[in-house]
Amino acid sequence: MQKFNIQAYQDLVRENSPITQENLFILLGKIQDTFGYVPKESVRDLAVKSGLAEARIYGALTSYKDFKFQMEDQD
Repeated sequence: MQKFNIQAYQDLVRENSPITQENLFILLGKIQDTFGYVPKESVRDLAVKSGLAEARIYGALTSYKDFKFQMEDQD
């Protein structure tokens, strides 16, 4: 995992474009695998790029307990 980096995020989005409802979970999983969480700022960006409502993306994230909105403390 790495600290959130806008360039790494943009690379993930570009590699997984176009963003559709069908591949949204895959991309969200890749974002979380890379950064350890799904940054809230990415939700708005994904909504714009996909045409999906932010509420729909938040709904996807909150419907699965494994998605996190913040980095867990690393001991």
